[in-house]
Amino acid sequence: MCREAKRLIMKKHFLLKYCTYILLTLFAVACSTGEQKQKIVTVTIQPQKYFAERIAGDRFEINCIVPPGSNPEAYDPSPSHLVHLGKSIAYFKIGHIGFELAWMDKLAQNNPNMKIFDNSEGIDILSGTHEHNEEKAHHHHFDADPHSWSSPKNARIIARNMYHAFVEIDPDGEKEYLQNYKNLLLEINHVDSIMTRRLAPVRGSMFAIYHPSLSYLAKDYHLHQLSLEYNGKEPSAFYLKKAIDIARKNRVKVIFIQQEFDAKQAESFASEIGAKVVPINPLSYHWSEELLHITDAIAGQ
Repeated sequence: MCREAKRLIMKKHFLLKYCTYILLTLFAVACSTGEQKQKIVTVTIQPQKYFAERIAGDRFEINCIVPPGSNPEAYDPSPSHLVHLGKSIAYFKIGHIGFELAWMDKLAQNNPNMKIFDNSEGIDILSGTHEHNEEKAHHHHFDADPHSWSSPKNARIIARNMYHAFVEIDPDGEKEYLQNYKNLLLEINHVDSIMTRRLAPVRGSMFAIYHPSLSYLAKDYHLHQLSLEYNGKEPSAFYLKKAIDIARKNRVKVIFIQQEFDAKQAESFASEIGAKVVPINPLSYHWSEELLHITDAIAGQ
């Protein structure tokens, strides 16, 4: 009897789990079916997702293909993101970034009906490591610098391009998009005014960074960016020595390090010049907060 009772209990547990599985599956299918009714636009990075969601409101689901914490220069898309991409009616490029250079043609071929918009159109694109140094050893050029969103000046252009793209793919929502776009511009202008005020006293100063992702910010606010990364690689001993000399000469007090990179070299560099290491995330979804965090670190150096 005891064995039979255990068998019945196990059977009940199995049936309960099976029913739960069926219900969850049906729920997932129902949710999936509902989600398919909402149009999808895919973007490359999180700051784009922030801008796109602000402009689109509830009219679109925004799929960001590079997840938080990943390096968009060398990211391979996950199957789930590719599924969403396959359902997308449009793709918003940020322009010139490694992921797009490697994958864009394939993504377009897999979804030939998907419209592709370049959010960087109209932006004055800088060279890959645009550094304002008189030292020749630290002024080198390679592929276009994709980090255009790091400056409010360019964020306005990105937002404008997004607004026009949404109107093109969904003309019925033009009135809503226009109001949302104007609200986003107010936020961008507010961030710009704060940055202008806080950075004015340190105009002409230099900050260090491992990966040169703040070139546009430096250009627009009259600052100098000293990058440790050389042609996308770790700096050589010779390059590092030159960078230390330049940093000391320019009294650099802060070095930024992004979460996608190893902080050891930045920490070693900081100890050599007596600077502070400040973690930043230029790829953060919270675009306004992150730019003001970076601004405070530069202004306080």
